Amino acid sequence: MTVQQKKKRALTAGVLVLLVVLLAAYPQLVSTNYYVSVGVSFLVFAALGSCWNIIGGYAGQTCWCMASFMAIGSYTGFILDKTFGISPWIGLLVAAVVSALAAYVIGMISFRHRGVFFSLITIAFTEVIRILLIYAKPFTGGANGLFVTYKQDSLLRLTFRSDKVLYYILLAVLILSVYVSWKVKTSRLGYYLRAISADQDAVESLGIDSYKVKMRAFIISAVMASAIGLFYAYFLCYIDPTTVSALAVSTKIGSVAIVGGVGTLFGPVIGAAILIPLTELANVLLGSTGSGMLLYGAVLMIVIIFRPGGVMSFFQKDYVPRRIFPRRKRKEQRHGNS
Repeated sequence: MTVQQKKKRALTAGVLVLLVVLLAAYPQLVSTNYYVSVGVSFLVFAALGSCWNIIGGYAGQTCWCMASFMAIGSYTGFILDKTFGISPWIGLLVAAVVSALAAYVIGMISFRHRGVFFSLITIAFTEVIRILLIYAKPFTGGANGLFVTYKQDSLLRLTFRSDKVLYYILLAVLILSVYVSWKVKTSRLGYYLRAISADQDAVESLGIDSYKVKMRAFIISAVMASAIGLFYAYFLCYIDPTTVSALAVSTKIGSVAIVGGVGTLFGPVIGAAILIPLTELANVLLGSTGSGMLLYGAVLMIVIIFRPGGVMSFFQKDYVPRRIFPRRKRKEQRHGNS
């Protein structure tokens, strides 16, 4: 390891420690549960953005079905808890298996295609899951959703009177998500994923099975997203198809990573730190949840047009900005005028 790599790793570790300290202190500095819930939203979407970044950032596969795996985790935990009295911690393991199987099935279909066709298949999968949740009413509660009733503080049941407890649990989940993302990025799997993103045909010509590589990354992302969905559901104590499985939620997850910086370790965290407070501010000022999505769209367009590398590109020395509308050379302009 070179001196420059050691400095970079030390800087990354320092930023991570500072971030953890600030996030750990946040609930003690705010006065109401509303601000704690905003902090939880940040933690959830930063973690989900890190999940999306593995398949959408490192592998370059623009996936819009991450909310479906979030829904699998939340509904699996609630159904097992309410119907069979099974602890959410057992539900966490069951959800991991179910989401891995779901990722394998959708991967078998979608990874045979590339580009926009892959994205369209993931959108279709999101809608299929949402509709299934609505019509499987005996198990999912249909459009009305499911809820968990608070009885007593219980770590085994993930029910707490104070929102701060689940805040710290989700903080630990975010740290784990960033760590897994870092391990993937620095592993052989991450190297293959970035190579596939750059030129899949060249990778396959070297004898590497791009299908298996992408499938592994997809399953890792899906399992992580299901765990985040389960913990978030117990924070809300209520879930419905619109809350956890709508296409708008998947768009929100992808937007967090894109705004922060696709393919970067801290990009999703920075994107969530920007978009979540702005969305809450827009909802409060304009009095509509739709205004938050409008803001998402506006910020996303600005980033894609003027800074495709996201906020993290400002900290990358080797970043080369791409112009959507390239300038003409002066000679060409003079020749055209004459």
